[in-house]
Amino acid sequence: MHQANPVFRCASYVFSISLVFLLSISTTFAANFGHEDGIQWQPWAQSTFAKAKAENKLILINVGMEGCTACNRMERVTYRNQAVIDLINQHFIAVAVDAQARPDIGERYSDWAWPATAFLMPDATQVFAMAGNKLPRNFIPMMDDLVSQHQQSTLKPDPNSPYAAPSQPVDTELTRVRDRVRMQLDRAYNEKTDSWGRWGINTEVVGPRLHHLYYRAHLYDNAELRNMALKVSDSFIRALDPVWGGIYQVPIAPAISQLPDRFNKLRAIPEKRIGNQANALLALSEAYQLTNDEKYRRAATEVDRYLNDWMLSPNQTWYANQKDEPAGLPHNWWPQDYWLLKTDEERRKYGIPPIDHAVYTDKNAEVISAYTRAYEVFKNRDYLGRAVKAADHLLAERLQPDGWMRQSVDNQQMSADQRVHPHTEEIRPFLRPQAQFGTALLDLYQATGQERWLQQAGTLADAMLTTLYDHQNNGFFATTPDDTAALIPPRKPLEDNALAASFFYDLHILTKDPRYQPIAEATIRAVATPDILAREGKMTGKTALALEQLTAAYVEFSVVGAPDSPVAQTLYAAGMDTHHPRKLLHYEKPGRYPDLGKPVVFICNPDRCSVPLFTPEQVRETAATFRAGATSL
Repeated sequence: MHQANPVFRCASYVFSISLVFLLSISTTFAANFGHEDGIQWQPWAQSTFAKAKAENKLILINVGMEGCTACNRMERVTYRNQAVIDLINQHFIAVAVDAQARPDIGERYSDWAWPATAFLMPDATQVFAMAGNKLPRNFIPMMDDLVSQHQQSTLKPDPNSPYAAPSQPVDTELTRVRDRVRMQLDRAYNEKTDSWGRWGINTEVVGPRLHHLYYRAHLYDNAELRNMALKVSDSFIRALDPVWGGIYQVPIAPAISQLPDRFNKLRAIPEKRIGNQANALLALSEAYQLTNDEKYRRAATEVDRYLNDWMLSPNQTWYANQKDEPAGLPHNWWPQDYWLLKTDEERRKYGIPPIDHAVYTDKNAEVISAYTRAYEVFKNRDYLGRAVKAADHLLAERLQPDGWMRQSVDNQQMSADQRVHPHTEEIRPFLRPQAQFGTALLDLYQATGQERWLQQAGTLADAMLTTLYDHQNNGFFATTPDDTAALIPPRKPLEDNALAASFFYDLHILTKDPRYQPIAEATIRAVATPDILAREGKMTGKTALALEQLTAAYVEFSVVGAPDSPVAQTLYAAGMDTHHPRKLLHYEKPGRYPDLGKPVVFICNPDRCSVPLFTPEQVRETAATFRAGATSL
């Protein structure tokens, strides 16, 4: 993910180079996806790798997702080409994986965007990988060359193979690690495009980096960083669909259909994923809180309209994405030409771009957190209601007896989808949905003051420590090891570990449970090695945020008083209204703080605590004195 330009991520038919890496671990793989006269896709399983070794065949790994334009084109054009089919079936063992249903495998190959194609030797050693869509005329010679080299035994290991879990934690001072990550992100920021990279904002991947920018702007009261962050938030407004609402992957301009340059035309990506919408809600909320500019409220309303008109499931959760091409797209049109139509009626003449009806826990958790934040800022109780309904359904449907959450469950709506990737999933814990959903639970706890969300977050954290944590070398594995682990080394993904570290950091402050206290720093030290940081490049927003948490420390707002007290509720609302990116807000019974006979607020960081605060004005004024990071760490 990481050093590739974000425009390539999952929608770039700009650079034709690729193949898809899907999955199927169930015995119904062939029935659900494989075609008798097509490529004989196999599941990611030990038996598949054993077959490649026994037959001395190269392995083709194809990873993608349903909402990816390039993946869909690769399937329609390249994978249905008879010469490609014959070549792959004769000389390769072909493996397909859905990157969202299996986030562990998707993350492993995310350096190469979607579709990602990796080629492995029969012993599972990677020899080559590539990003993006590739046409048969380009793809066939590449595969012929790999087959020839394999027959001549001249293939060599790929130095850019996915990294495995580091053997030793780093012992560098965390401030130095933090500064390195800051520098990587700052160097990648492009003032000409008001985003990271050459081509402007990619609304799916920019979220953590933008949050980090707002975080630092507040920490140092830095107007330049604040203005940079506001410009990025403005880019989300430019990415709005004015007809149906919602945010595109990359903005499209009204004049794009007249652009003579094919490459420039393809820079616009009108895919819509719920990750885009979650990032938009957060970007617009942060900007509104700083400026009170109503344009951000109006834009957030348009994002909400799209999520609920188009992406809301009967269970009040959200579908994964909407593709960019309707079935009736004229053969001489680009998808952008369709999306630039100015009315609902004009678009419907050509059909509706299909929606992927899969519901993923990690992406829904992102939307839950975003709606919770939007509620805090815009005071729209509907936003909180949407977040609560989604979280309640996911818990009811997906919480496992051991305390962890399933990533996905088949639903009735999916049965009619024409999928490019098979939707099959092992019932096992994956790190990303656990960390993302845990974060959403803590966001709901702070927004509502309801203890049930904190209790559920503790249950999830305990399950993560039991199933995914490396108690010898620290850090979290992407999933529990299976019978492929002897061939494909287990991985501790940097960004997913950073998200887990942030979750455990906040959970410890909110619960004071000593078991959680060492997890955050130990996790970051387990994964933030110099080599991995360099490899991840600018895709380190979550790592940057976790490092800021650990080095600047929390600012805890404790409302000491009964949650049903009107006075306590007023003080709690004042805490919620107070802008402070490091704020952790909760009710607390007297004990740690004295019972003063009426509700009161204490604001504390590791250095000091405030005097008792009895009014909303005192809360806001005192919070401003806790802007700087703690010094006693």
